[in-house]
Amino acid sequence: MAADYITLMRALAPDLTDEMTRRALILDRIAIMQPVGRRQLATRLHLPEREIRNTAAMLKDLGYIELNASGMMLSPRAEEILESARAFSKVMNGLTEMENRLAELLPVRRVLIAPGNVDQEERVLSDVGRICAARLRSQLQSGNTLAITGGRSVAAVVRGFQGSASLNVMVVPARGGLGRSVEWEANTLAEELAGKLGGHYRLIHLPDQLDAPAMQEMLKLPEVQEVTELLQRADVILHGIGKAEDAMKTRLSRATQGRLLRQGAVGECFGAYFDLEGQCLLEASGIGVDLARLKPTCRMIAVAAGSSKASAILSVMRHGHHELLVTDEGAAREMLALLEPRK
Repeated sequence: MAADYITLMRALAPDLTDEMTRRALILDRIAIMQPVGRRQLATRLHLPEREIRNTAAMLKDLGYIELNASGMMLSPRAEEILESARAFSKVMNGLTEMENRLAELLPVRRVLIAPGNVDQEERVLSDVGRICAARLRSQLQSGNTLAITGGRSVAAVVRGFQGSASLNVMVVPARGGLGRSVEWEANTLAEELAGKLGGHYRLIHLPDQLDAPAMQEMLKLPEVQEVTELLQRADVILHGIGKAEDAMKTRLSRATQGRLLRQGAVGECFGAYFDLEGQCLLEASGIGVDLARLKPTCRMIAVAAGSSKASAILSVMRHGHHELLVTDEGAAREMLALLEPRK
């Protein structure tokens, strides 16, 4: 029925439909960026500042935004319609249709898409993180164990968490250390997220790359055994997705890199490498989640964005069923072009 109304609106009042779409989009952007000036918002939305000024004046007259020296902010009244405005904006911009189509083509129950392309505008990653954080929060219950990987995308999710009631959740890193920036390490993010949730955490104080004898010795340590047992009992796993060519540079020998690239490796997740069809070309080494031993009810949530990551995202998503994929418009459009080339 909603689609029928929108089709009717477009047929009878295209000018009003365009204006409603613009107002809904501006409300959404103000909610994310507030307080925000008109010039800054115009730059973010690639719209003339005059249009932002006129629309802001209308929204202020309707009681939905407030203006002060710091910029524009949503009024309490706007919070009542914000989610509906966001849904309307997504439908009008074709994002809802893309979400539904990707969910049909991939083994994932739901897809959520943030407008924009991280490859062109870094700030889009914050939107992706905020959207994923809200959905992740709805998936968690007291007593759950949540495992998370490291990386920029997962860090954006952790930063995107808003204040809410505390949850008795155990947060654990899904991988050992990778030597990346400390702020993106799984240990760091697990501790930070546990603090935001009011829960608990355990850490893996070990490098991700160990030879087999050293690994066996480390696995005998009680604190390591505790974390590995928690990982395999995880109720929810949040993970990022990397481009294989980037991920393997500091982790694999040149010979192994060359072999994987010749075999078509495009995506990396949990230290494993996948081709475009979802076939695992190299299993993960090190201490971390064993995907083969996860309990059947474990819910997998993937977050990754940017058109350049489309092939990597497809490779990982095709490997196994996910509860949720959160991405951006750039990656979504490129994925659909790969999945539906004739269209």
